[in-house]
Amino acid sequence: MAIERQTRGTSLELLAFGRDLISFSSSALVPTGFWMMVVSGIVVVILRYGYRAPLWVWLKLALSATVFTVADFAQGPVTRALAALAHWSVEHGQLAPQYQETLALGGRYGLVVLALFLTTMGIAIWKPVSFRIRARRPERTQPSEARA
Repeated sequence: MAIERQTRGTSLELLAFGRDLISFSSSALVPTGFWMMVVSGIVVVILRYGYRAPLWVWLKLALSATVFTVADFAQGPVTRALAALAHWSVEHGQLAPQYQETLALGGRYGLVVLALFLTTMGIAIWKPVSFRIRARRPERTQPSEARA
């Protein structure tokens, strides 16, 4: 996003360079970090819970898989298309007609990925908080036991 802000409204050559940087980072750096996070998380869960993990673990795994799917199969092609459109723009001396529309599509996919990622983080935070609340809550006694 920072690269996009810095290259928007400048020369077409700088726009193409910025799109190349974004395309490289989204195709090489982000998936590597994501896979490292997922694999290390799975190893930690197996070491902690074994194969009978709680429901929140499966929710996080499903959301993480969804994030990766949207990022890889939807966001990735749009990012590469934007880089190609930026290079077309440099070659033709004008911004490609479909550049803004493709950029908006990429933004929508980015919002979906962000929402899924924040939901995954919410589950990670909710799990420890809900466990502490249940552990501190005193056990209720039955009304008949309280009178005796």
